[in-house]
Amino acid sequence: MTTPINWRWSEKDFGFRFKLGKGRSAAEYYQAGSPDDFYTVSPKDRKLAAKRVEELSKLWSNSPTAPRMVANPWRNYTLPWDWIVSDDKHQISLNYAGCLDPEEVDRREDEGVARAQELINDLVQRAEPVRITVDLCRQVHTALMGEIYPFAGEWRTVHLHKGDGMTKWPLPPCGIEPMMLKLDQDVLSRTPFLAEDNGALFAFLSQLMNEFLALHPFREGNGRTAFILASLVLMQNDLLPLDVYDRRRDEARYFAACEAGRVQLDYKPLAVLLEEWEEAALQRWKERNAD
Repeated sequence: MTTPINWRWSEKDFGFRFKLGKGRSAAEYYQAGSPDDFYTVSPKDRKLAAKRVEELSKLWSNSPTAPRMVANPWRNYTLPWDWIVSDDKHQISLNYAGCLDPEEVDRREDEGVARAQELINDLVQRAEPVRITVDLCRQVHTALMGEIYPFAGEWRTVHLHKGDGMTKWPLPPCGIEPMMLKLDQDVLSRTPFLAEDNGALFAFLSQLMNEFLALHPFREGNGRTAFILASLVLMQNDLLPLDVYDRRRDEARYFAACEAGRVQLDYKPLAVLLEEWEEAALQRWKERNAD
């Protein structure tokens, strides 16, 4: 039985695991910060360069004494941002805690959504509306993922695919940055987008999100980054921010709308969906404030 772990932030070391029992050598463990924090990782999933293991083991002058001890799950890691396959066959990207529990990763990513929302809340308070730039896209992604993944704010350097592998985002031969500069020129440069009618606003938001998602500039968190950027534009137009989890409730329609935008440059399906989500958010706000 595992419990949510306390992640070690004193050093972003890709994680240490609190584990019952003794290791093959003291170099594979160091003392836990709390005897009640633990997480079991199978030996095949422990990956960390031998030299780094030795360096970390020297942080402690004595052998581990805590009832529960920390094991290094990342050994012999070759690619900087690869996937790890956990015991239950989930694919999880390399993260600062070496976490192999999808539910725990989801919890930490939810905290990242809150941080990114705080970032744009601050931007909305500025006297002049903020333009969405390539650099701001990276800042939002860093707020989302910076406490979890080493690739936060960095352009992806790998091919991506989702689900059954039918939806693919090849790595452009020139890399992501030139493509982002083209997106900036064609779409982001139109911000701050202040519209007099909602039809024009949602049409623009659909184009922004669809073009961003068609590029998929980051290794993870592209959908959430697109939602946060769209929420900034909505709030600049005195509307409510989007709920990034609405896409889960309308997943089939959302994926179909994104595919229409990516393949056919048809932005209308996502524009309709975004407007529905905004209306639902307004209804929830009215219900909360009915008294």
